[in-house]
Amino acid sequence: MKAFIFIPDSNKSAGLGHLFRCYQYSNFVKSDYKIIFLIQKSFKKNYLKSRNARLKKINYIFFSDLKKILTTLKKKYEINCTFLDSYNKKFHSINFNTYSKKHIAILDFKIKNNAKFILDHTFRRKTNFHNTRIRKNIFIGQKYFPIFKKISLIKRKTILIDFGSIKNKKLIYKSLLFLKNLNLNLSFKIIVINKFFNKKDISKVNILNQVIFYKFFNNIDKIYKELFFAIGACGISLYEKCFYHIPTIAKSVAKNQNSNFINFSSVNCILDFDKEIKTNLKKFINIEKFFNRIKNTERKLKNYFNYNKNKIHLNNFFKKL
Repeated sequence: MKAFIFIPDSNKSAGLGHLFRCYQYSNFVKSDYKIIFLIQKSFKKNYLKSRNARLKKINYIFFSDLKKILTTLKKKYEINCTFLDSYNKKFHSINFNTYSKKHIAILDFKIKNNAKFILDHTFRRKTNFHNTRIRKNIFIGQKYFPIFKKISLIKRKTILIDFGSIKNKKLIYKSLLFLKNLNLNLSFKIIVINKFFNKKDISKVNILNQVIFYKFFNNIDKIYKELFFAIGACGISLYEKCFYHIPTIAKSVAKNQNSNFINFSSVNCILDFDKEIKTNLKKFINIEKFFNRIKNTERKLKNYFNYNKNKIHLNNFFKKL
């Protein structure tokens, strides 16, 4: 039987972005292929529940030795493609061509690798970013971001605060204080997703709007449908919000997010966290002007991010595989 294998970064410090990105890419694989996800044994199994429509068709295999499990799978399946979405340099040094017909590296940074294909969906990435001596098929730009499901925005009375898996309560606290200073209509509710932050941490803010806390949220599309805007990081989830035309007040919280912050800011597709929040905590905020900036950002997103075009690009890419 033919198989597609996905290997997302699944160590304790990786977060969930790599896993969800692989879920989205797996949606473009034809249904007659077996889809296998290789997950490191230390990964929490409850995080494998996602909003992915094809989740029940995914076969999970937990491993401690990647080469060993690939050797075992090669004996059992005809492996058409392996997808590696990881920052692990040891994984990228593996010669995947001995296990599968084609190997694809999902990269947003420079690293030596043995992949025949490189997928880098970084917004406004320069075409010569991935310098390599070996001739490769390199696919660059946001048109290769794996957006699969289209949602319809409704209500627009929710604000999301989500900086990913980082442990930084100050960012959330400043975000809540900023929202308090906006004097939002009480019909607006605020959702905070962070495994380190809880209700006890907002006692000093005294915000009147309803604030809901989640350590982890399986079906985030339910939240996206109601979002007016979001406050968060510049990782993979920023792309999802942009394709749904949801403005984000964004901050880079890791080195690999710096290029996203610079590139999105250069064409006004995000609002700068430090300018909007950090510098305005002690000042009067003109809510009408702020809402206009949110709406202008939304208009910019509609110019650069097109769900239908992305689906066509990725369907064509997977046909080549």
